[in-house]
Amino acid sequence: MNLLRRIVILSTLFLTIALPASVPAQTTGNGSDGTVLKEIIIFGRHGIRAPTSAPSTLDQYSANSYPVFEDQGQTGYLTPNGATAARLLGAYFNAYLVSEGLLTGDPQTDLARTYIRANSIQRSNVTADKLGVGLIYGSNPPAKATVPVHSYDLATADKLAVPDAVFDPLLKGVASIDTDDVNFAVTQAQAIFGGGTTPPTALASAYSGELALLSAVLYPPPAQPTNGAQGSPGSLDPTTQPITLTASAKLPPQQPPYFTGNVINMGGLSLMTSANDPFVMQYADGFPIGDGKTFNQNEVAWGLLTPDTLSLQTRLNVLQINIAMRTPLLDRVQSSNAASHVLRTMEQAVTPGATVRGKFGSAKSRVHIIISSDYYVAGLAGLLNVHWLLPGYQPDFVGPGGALVFELRQVQKTGAYVVRVFFTGQTFDQLRNLTPLSLQDPPATLQLMVPDGSDSNLDVKFSTFKKLLTQAIGSQYVQKPSKEDPPGVLTGVPGE
Repeated sequence: MNLLRRIVILSTLFLTIALPASVPAQTTGNGSDGTVLKEIIIFGRHGIRAPTSAPSTLDQYSANSYPVFEDQGQTGYLTPNGATAARLLGAYFNAYLVSEGLLTGDPQTDLARTYIRANSIQRSNVTADKLGVGLIYGSNPPAKATVPVHSYDLATADKLAVPDAVFDPLLKGVASIDTDDVNFAVTQAQAIFGGGTTPPTALASAYSGELALLSAVLYPPPAQPTNGAQGSPGSLDPTTQPITLTASAKLPPQQPPYFTGNVINMGGLSLMTSANDPFVMQYADGFPIGDGKTFNQNEVAWGLLTPDTLSLQTRLNVLQINIAMRTPLLDRVQSSNAASHVLRTMEQAVTPGATVRGKFGSAKSRVHIIISSDYYVAGLAGLLNVHWLLPGYQPDFVGPGGALVFELRQVQKTGAYVVRVFFTGQTFDQLRNLTPLSLQDPPATLQLMVPDGSDSNLDVKFSTFKKLLTQAIGSQYVQKPSKEDPPGVLTGVPGE
């Protein structure tokens, strides 16, 4: 039995065992469970995009040239299908929030109570816009409808993007990390993920199945890397490079030393995830899927992955993000500012009439869409120590458009506030098929257990949620509200 077939069988068995038979949707029906939805924060990832690495970079990692996306010339841009999928998810939230009474169904009224923000990159801005269009206008929005998206300036040919401190406090300079902290973070990562006194092969051994799968896709036997000049086509098999956990090199002196997510150098793991990143997007964007063994240039991963093995190889991506964002010190440094905004936004809703600074939106905002990347979603989840598993995905994988959803609810009998935390995301096939979503056909959604906070029904008292998040937040890494200059509405985004 060849290696690729063994991996297919094992991965299929793994998914059959691990995936739940069904995933409960969010509660629908205003007050039907004795609570009223008062506020929602959707903290999510951008949608389906073209690869973030240029074709010339990707091709050095494989024996065959990577299949071309429709928008391949725009590295990292949201694809047309990605825009449609985001709008479909927004339309689901429209139906859900209208049923819950948080939205009215009148666009002008609902716009006034909605705040939408994105980090300063095209794919996040357009995702936020399309998700917002679906949220405000439902399943049949006007042609060329747009909504206000708050964002700092995007990069241009002659200047870098303006970083947003909510998402990247390190690059913005709101949070900082010195050499001792970096070394301590590396020590933590080595202790959790293998390194230090552990042989440097620990991670490669633990993930040997995933490495073998990826290697067989990039260099299907008898193909071998040429070991030629760096950057030349087919020159390097990234799975042969050692996975290291060391301090990353600092950025040029005119910038802060690090940006969020790049404090730890992972060596070969970063090359592996660069090489496999396009496969998820290919499948979600509708590329033909092969049988897992017959080569075809224009199929997902050249036809050498099935849906099951496609999911399995994303364990490498989850590993990379967990190291970068969920290592305890790094999580505190990099995600405290985002968490403080989530908490303050809830505090504003709990104390109407008060003025809470350093929140999302205004005192009138009740629906908040905050769009960035899988890194930032994972970091925020890490501060609460929450985990999820949705059908077809690996544990804690943030698929295109996936989001942490925070609901603030008020108990009708007592007036007390509770928090429900969900992870919501379209399944691979809902993305791929551009499936219309509704209350009857929702995205995959799982209510999450918040350790030391969730009651038997998984609700968390707001006072407990506030205590847990306050304890997790490092106040020294949070921007003072008096110094915050929130972004205005950005227009002219390509593909908007």
